[in-house]
Amino acid sequence: MTTLSFCRSIAATLLVALLFFTIADAAPPEFTSTPRNRIFFWKVTTTNMAPDGVMRPVILVNEKYPGPKIEVNRGDFITVVVENALDFPTTFHWHGLTMRDDPWYDGVPGQNQCPIPPGTNFTYAFGTDDVVGTHWWHAHFDNQYIDGLVGSLIIRDTPEKDPFLGAYDEERTILISDWYHNPTGPLLQTYLSPQSSGMEPIPNNGLINGKHTFDCSKVQAGLTCTGGERTVFHFLPNQRYRLRIINSSAAAAFLFSIDEHQLQVIEADGTDLNPLLVDSLPINAGQRYSVIVTTNQEIKNYWMRAEMGVECLPDIKGTNLDPIVLAEVRYQGAGAVAPTSVGRFVPDPKAKETQVNPAFAAACQDLDLFQLHPLRSEPILEPITNSILLRISFKRDESEVMRGYLNGITFTGGNPWVPTIVQNLNASHEYEVSQHVMKLEKRDSIVQIIFDNSRGGEHPFHLHGHVFQVVGQGHGVYEEGKSVLNTINPLRRDTATVPKNGYTVIRFKADNPGVWALHCHIEWHVTTGLVMQFIELPDELRAMKIPAHVAKLCETGPPNDFKMHSGFTPPAAGKKPHKK
Repeated sequence: MTTLSFCRSIAATLLVALLFFTIADAAPPEFTSTPRNRIFFWKVTTTNMAPDGVMRPVILVNEKYPGPKIEVNRGDFITVVVENALDFPTTFHWHGLTMRDDPWYDGVPGQNQCPIPPGTNFTYAFGTDDVVGTHWWHAHFDNQYIDGLVGSLIIRDTPEKDPFLGAYDEERTILISDWYHNPTGPLLQTYLSPQSSGMEPIPNNGLINGKHTFDCSKVQAGLTCTGGERTVFHFLPNQRYRLRIINSSAAAAFLFSIDEHQLQVIEADGTDLNPLLVDSLPINAGQRYSVIVTTNQEIKNYWMRAEMGVECLPDIKGTNLDPIVLAEVRYQGAGAVAPTSVGRFVPDPKAKETQVNPAFAAACQDLDLFQLHPLRSEPILEPITNSILLRISFKRDESEVMRGYLNGITFTGGNPWVPTIVQNLNASHEYEVSQHVMKLEKRDSIVQIIFDNSRGGEHPFHLHGHVFQVVGQGHGVYEEGKSVLNTINPLRRDTATVPKNGYTVIRFKADNPGVWALHCHIEWHVTTGLVMQFIELPDELRAMKIPAHVAKLCETGPPNDFKMHSGFTPPAAGKKPHKK
């Protein structure tokens, strides 16, 4: 090949890559009968921005918050080329994807991959054959998703298999989140100290699709505030809209609603459901739902509400948090005037005491388990071969720091540069107690997990590598043979709330070789150890072999001066990146 033809070839390749990047980032892909490789190019950087009008440092992908949407069809292959332009490591997790046959791309440092070093590239590449629906991606390293590294991940079913294809006219993706005016570095410094008594940081605000307003008279001293703006959704009258709702919070659960409109729930965490009509939708950290909203009301503008579950947060008295997060729904023809609609709760002006919005408590628990049934019915998984009771607790460690425990073990993460998936290559390796490893060695065994939370606040638990059945949920202590189970076509999802002073029971089949995390999705609780990991089918996992470019990540080791659980602290002006 001549030099000129070689250069033309490179130019053509870059043009195709840019075309893929533009198509994949900008518009939903048309369904094609032949699966395609959807390629995304990401550059991870930091900058200052003000999602709610308060300026702060944020970590971004391609200069966006929320980050770029990944939108593909079932069967497509996803390739994400990550350029880590930060001066600290990172990883990415694809929340809701089972990563079948690709466990080393699940993105959990210390478990199934090593971190991506600063100043380097890494390529994630995985299939979508066994999963559809509404999902999301986020950083899974050192609390970085709290600082901005989140985005939506939508996988559309084939037209012949999509049961709701004709049930709506358009769709919107809605990413809701709590938001902090300080980066995680200083927040963690306080949280991981005896003085916090384990009370996680209180959000300063909430966001809908990366926007909201803030009262500048309440801003923390030293921060710049311009007031911000709300997200606006433009709807046509008499149309049906599918809303894909994702809670990307660090801690907060929400009760989602649109004034004077009902929501028809059709999906939970990628599982299509028998439609259920509700007035409001509780959604906890890590969970996703799809609802259909019909715009058949009077032509005017309405508030979309995400009411934060303050009943499941530490006491917010004395903070600057307004727990009611709003966006505008504008009917065509109604103009741009602010909505005047009211929610379901209107305080009584004659009341002598301040009334508590009941939505704040309703947000802290899942929809009624016995009302949610998958559209595609599956029998309850049985017989149970592994029944695991996990007791959730918090207590102070030897440094008087409050930590989270599962069965008396607090997870410390081990060494992120010597992950469990590498340790598993040695069949006789003995794991540290603090790694909280549990092996599942028999293929197709039915695993039941009973979360005992009879003495604590609510926790949304997420299992990597699986969609599980939620067969039980209630208050008090679970009693075998007495507590009512959802045995007929139980709900299937990947993130379920363990209620305050209660229990949740889930089941899954051990048929996916890998190292899979099980953790509370309150990100602060991950930091304090409310995590464990399954090594599933370890012999089969060893035989799969780790790809060379994945294993190579582990060769660099941590940057100089790196310390786990230190969070994001913006680099000082003129500071150079870490070097080995």
